[in-house]
Amino acid sequence: MTTPTLYSRHKKFQGLLKFFMILLLLNIPIAFAFHLLRNNAQVQLTMSETFPVYHLGKLIMHSAQFLLSIFGYDSVLLFDKTIYHYGVFSLQISGGVQTFIGFSCLGLGVMWIFASLIIAWPGSVKTKLTYILSGLIIIFLLNVMRMSYLTWVGRDGTNFTSKTVSFFGIGNYDHHDLFNFFIYIVIFILFILWIEVFSKIKTNS
Repeated sequence: MTTPTLYSRHKKFQGLLKFFMILLLLNIPIAFAFHLLRNNAQVQLTMSETFPVYHLGKLIMHSAQFLLSIFGYDSVLLFDKTIYHYGVFSLQISGGVQTFIGFSCLGLGVMWIFASLIIAWPGSVKTKLTYILSGLIIIFLLNVMRMSYLTWVGRDGTNFTSKTVSFFGIGNYDHHDLFNFFIYIVIFILFILWIEVFSKIKTNS
């Protein structure tokens, strides 16, 4: 096996350094924007009435309602302005617990993390756009499944929104934590696939 030359090692280090620099530049402004969003009631109110927050939440819950209907469960979808201070969509099977979708449930943060990883790693622009779109659709569908499942679980009054799940007696988690754990695993797998397979695809200019 050939030992890598000092030059090739230097090039790999430069490549990794460039990747992490781009990743930081992409995520620092977004992290600041999310911080502002979470701590400013007026910004939340404004965002709740505009795209993508209002419309993405509506699309997720409509899709979750449709998924429930496929399995024979009728549910009611409402936009309740009395919940929080900006209003959220809720989904409920008759007699069950309402499932609400707020800012933290939309998946915007994990969507951006996924997109920024692909943008920062080398690859053709056309392939990147196709792969990012495909990944965002996967994350969206997983979120739809989560909201429909929570609504289905709550049909008998079970509330899965409190931190009641523990792994081997370590910590207490709720559905947000569990979904984040799962979705980060999905993003990691998608990123590895990008590095090993799709980033190497050449497209004609």
